[in-house]
Amino acid sequence: MNILMMHPHDIYHDLEPWTVRITYLARELVERGHQIKLVYHNFEPNRNSRDGGNNEQFPFETIPYNRIGPGLSQRCFKIKALAAWADIIHFQKCTFYVAIPAIFAAYSHNRPIHYDWDDWEQKIYEQSAQNRIGSWIFFQQMERWLPNLVDTISVASNGIKQLTQRLNFPDDRVYYIPVGADLTAFSPAVNGKSVRQRYGWDKKLVLYHGQISGTNYVYLFIKAASRVLSIRNDVSFVVVGGGDRLPEARLLAQKEGLKERLTFTGEVSHNDIPLFIAAADIAVASFDDNSQSRCKSPLKVVEYLASGKPIVASKLPEVSQMLGEAGILVDPGDPEVIAEAAMKLLDDNDLRRNLGIKARKRSELIYNWEKSTDTLLRAYEKAFTARYGLT
Repeated sequence: MNILMMHPHDIYHDLEPWTVRITYLARELVERGHQIKLVYHNFEPNRNSRDGGNNEQFPFETIPYNRIGPGLSQRCFKIKALAAWADIIHFQKCTFYVAIPAIFAAYSHNRPIHYDWDDWEQKIYEQSAQNRIGSWIFFQQMERWLPNLVDTISVASNGIKQLTQRLNFPDDRVYYIPVGADLTAFSPAVNGKSVRQRYGWDKKLVLYHGQISGTNYVYLFIKAASRVLSIRNDVSFVVVGGGDRLPEARLLAQKEGLKERLTFTGEVSHNDIPLFIAAADIAVASFDDNSQSRCKSPLKVVEYLASGKPIVASKLPEVSQMLGEAGILVDPGDPEVIAEAAMKLLDDNDLRRNLGIKARKRSELIYNWEKSTDTLLRAYEKAFTARYGLT
């Protein structure tokens, strides 16, 4: 099968790590004998994306576009020409400069079209930009009307699935595909000793990993670290990741008196993240309880699971389902309970070990890209049925 995949962000840039969803799915599809062309969009206009990111070699063709220009109509015809090769078109997110050309090309060639709806973009935009007019124009209307134009939808969370139900999209054409982990790259066998030596971490280490931009909840981790470090000195804390709100996070840590006691690594290539997680004794995934976070399928959680780490996570529906019994769930939005759970784990070696074993098993059973691709292929089969009336 020839598959044209499209993503609105930059698969080569470290500041846009959420693109790993489409690149891992594409890798798995190639391993199963399918041909992939993946259109992505440079982080900055008129700049080679690899100047600000990694030089990863993918086993499929990658095609760069700029987010600004060419005009939408010209872009539609360029994608139409490219799509003549494809048997099916797959686009991720509702961003207009990808979704509209993808749909135009699919209808022009009478090809099935699959929409990967991985986040509630309207709510992310509202929370990060505080711009309700922009949210209505660029995201709310797109997320409302796109389901009328596609053959199948994959959803990264049950929260997103509920949105498809509100829009009366047929349930039998919705496929639940949460994020997965690379079970080889993220593994209990990975040794984080080199990272510990580099940063001088000789105490137990509590880690938060994530992009510090848009809707992020690192402030809960920082405040929890402050609580723990106010009463003990046998532990270190680290925030792994960069982003435009990193200066804000650093300032909060300074106000909490953590300038010398909490490490900010800044941007880290996704290929190096396994080493940092391996270096940690405890991993934290903190969230507030809101409509956006209830629709998230957090990548950090499945990578913690695959790495076999004991996890402290905020008790949201999707996160709770991901963890099962492989971690400690705490009330969302409360740094005090994060601190209490972290200290419980710090003081109980057996509990840490047992939760780590359960975490790895859970990723092997459910949360990995091989399982995700199995479901995606079923979604593609359904898309052909919906488009051509096949039985």
